[in-house]
Amino acid sequence: MELTCELSPLVFAELYRMLAADNERAELLEDRLTQIGRERSWLSEVADRYETTWQGNRKIATCIDDLVAVGADHSLLASWVLAVFQGSGSSYDFGEDLRKAVTTRLFAEVPNVPADIPDRWKPVVVGWTLGMVVGSVDQNLPVAPAMAPTDENVRAAYEGLVEHVLHLGNLDPPWPEMVGTSTFWRGTGLAEAMQPEAPDGQTAVTQMVIEVRRILPDHMGKIIGQHFSQFVERRNTLSHVASMPNRPPFIDVKEQARTWDQVRLTIMGITQFLCSQIALALKESASRAVREETWDELVWELVMFDE
Repeated sequence: MELTCELSPLVFAELYRMLAADNERAELLEDRLTQIGRERSWLSEVADRYETTWQGNRKIATCIDDLVAVGADHSLLASWVLAVFQGSGSSYDFGEDLRKAVTTRLFAEVPNVPADIPDRWKPVVVGWTLGMVVGSVDQNLPVAPAMAPTDENVRAAYEGLVEHVLHLGNLDPPWPEMVGTSTFWRGTGLAEAMQPEAPDGQTAVTQMVIEVRRILPDHMGKIIGQHFSQFVERRNTLSHVASMPNRPPFIDVKEQARTWDQVRLTIMGITQFLCSQIALALKESASRAVREETWDELVWELVMFDE
């Protein structure tokens, strides 16, 4: 499957409104926007433009299916702006506030919203990368990030992991043993692939956990650390089956991925690490991903929804 992050104009109206009101990190934002020839006041202008698009689309829509999502390039631009915060702390609270604001307005302004909210109104901010929650497996997972990984192997492997998670969501627990334990193999493989300089899987997972703990609230970081503490050993047990010293036995490991609660932290850790790498790539890119003309090109897509 090919993942794309296509969100409602309502998401962007709220996101840019939050950024415009962020006085604590105003200097970071000003420096970032200077790279594309914009001033901080541009954030409010963009928020208003998306708001106009949302209201225009809402007036002509006859049902919720008529309320559209804008193209993935809108998510890329927003992530490029957010990426300036990479390394400044956790994005968790920002993402939670954004999701809450969007959900509150969606139910207040749109009639007959289903309990299973469509993906285009499910934004998430992971490691300062904007993403979209795909499916209804979990409130925050799996995630389609605003920009795909540049490594084609990592991209394909992550897309396969998301596809697998969506499949798991359709199964009644306890899952067949190999269906769930496959997440140990793919999780370790992705950790290794995203850190090709790491000498082995254990080092790759350890480095991944260190990075993830930097971008999560302390209590969540500790839980992630505990979850991955024997991750590679479990993968090795599944590969070799036979009992070995200092390795958990197969009969125990095969029971550790039979429900969503057991594999959720695996998917969360991989997603956090992948998105933090995307944010870092965007932060270091002053011209390749976003140009001075980007917003002028994107705004034309919004015109069709004006009153």
